[in-house]
Amino acid sequence: MSSLRDLDEVAATLLSSVGQAVFGPLSTRVLLRTGVNLRSPRPDQKADPTAVAKVVATLGDMGYRL
Repeated sequence: MSSLRDLDEVAATLLSSVGQAVFGPLSTRVLLRTGVNLRSPRPDQKADPTAVAKVVATLGDMGYRL
């Protein structure tokens, strides 16, 4: 189980892992698959455990384990 509590932590962890050049296109792919914008998450999604789990699972499916 991931210890990431909100989408800001997910985004920061992903950005530090892949770098800015990859983060942009990858966050677009996450948005298309989940409806969650990592660059500017909606307030109702920011700390929603379901949204966080969905994003982490989607990233895992794409080969990015956080």
